[in-house]
Amino acid sequence: MNDASPIDEKRHPTRPGAIALVSGLLLAPAAWMAQTTLGQTLAAWGCFPHERPVNAPAMPWLEHGIALLGLVALLLGFAGGVIAWRNWRRTGELASMLKEHGSIDRHAARDAFIARAGALASTLFVFALVATDMAWLLVSPCGGR
Repeated sequence: MNDASPIDEKRHPTRPGAIALVSGLLLAPAAWMAQTTLGQTLAAWGCFPHERPVNAPAMPWLEHGIALLGLVALLLGFAGGVIAWRNWRRTGELASMLKEHGSIDRHAARDAFIARAGALASTLFVFALVATDMAWLLVSPCGGR
């Protein structure tokens, strides 16, 4: 008894979905952008109240908040990297299978390109997240250390 529908037969199980491809491509860059934007905004609010610089943050939780923001962004970046790596492996397996059968699938080629671009972007932005975290940990946002 064959329970598979014609739609299921056309879709290969190793092909990543659109949400996985977009997540692998954009999650790490978005995490870095959010970390940088929010961290600098918080530092500006805490270190320049009333448009005058201070040696210690006006908000006592500022340094801990920025460290927590960095940790959350780093975890999101790693999650994006894991998703991108998984997408790259899955599209590679699909491309190998299609190559063995001598067929060309434009959608599979597109997915493979997006997966590779996502793996590259995620790797670069995870390094950027680590570098940004190190900078926030080494340099006080208000310059009072």
